[in-house]
Amino acid sequence: MAFDLGSKFTRKAQQFVSDAAGKALPGNDPLSKIGRSILGSSGNRLIQAGLNFAGANIPGFNDVATTVFRDGDIRVRLSMSPSSGPLLYKDPSNKLLHPLVDTDGILFPYTPTISVSHSAQYSSPGLTHTNHAQHSYNASSVDTISLDGYFTANTADEARYVFAVLHFLRTAYKMFYGADRLRGTPPPVLRLSGYGPHNYNSVPVVLTSFTEIMPADRDFIEVPLASSPDAATKTMVPTYLPVTLALLPIYSKDQIGNFSLDSFAKGNLIGNPGRGGGFL
Repeated sequence: MAFDLGSKFTRKAQQFVSDAAGKALPGNDPLSKIGRSILGSSGNRLIQAGLNFAGANIPGFNDVATTVFRDGDIRVRLSMSPSSGPLLYKDPSNKLLHPLVDTDGILFPYTPTISVSHSAQYSSPGLTHTNHAQHSYNASSVDTISLDGYFTANTADEARYVFAVLHFLRTAYKMFYGADRLRGTPPPVLRLSGYGPHNYNSVPVVLTSFTEIMPADRDFIEVPLASSPDAATKTMVPTYLPVTLALLPIYSKDQIGNFSLDSFAKGNLIGNPGRGGGFL
């Protein structure tokens, strides 16, 4: 017998499974057992993922715009380097990028697709009168990291966050120029993190290109910007915004000079979040 997912009876069962703070009750709790029995496996999976019935987030559970970064967070994030100083969203006077402060950069609320190409280069001298070429090793490299993700905006706070993401990406690939105090400085080095300390652990990268798509078949939502000089001015963002980023790993001469394959193989060079960043 199937229950109506929107019924008061089923919503009560959901309350039995989770307490007011959104944390699961102990498995041996009598109320938890009753609730899990009523909801079934599908309903239990939704609650464990922090999702409400009909696909809506449980308030405060996965709210990207208000989630503060914590150590051990394995979600994909693109942030400024720890020693970058008061630039972009780290500048207290920057109201447009302020929504990125709590998440320490761009936090991808939906798991993006990441593609990384690793290559070893060999040269082949043109030997005559031979059936087999002789290959000589030249170098190894981690090539461009391609990242495809998307953002959604259904509330005013989410719209502000999505606009901040978009404006940050429009800024982070440009150099300091003209009237800038740091004119002549190249684009900032960013940090890519995600999937735990042995994957992308504060990898230093630069944004070489990005693609934003404003879909014609999606609704748009107004962004309430506190910094807007004209309260009547409307800034709109789509409720669904896909982006494609091209990131290039970049390391200092000191980091490259101190690289050790033995240490890398043991995992010792994979992550240095507070200093030079991790190798790929």
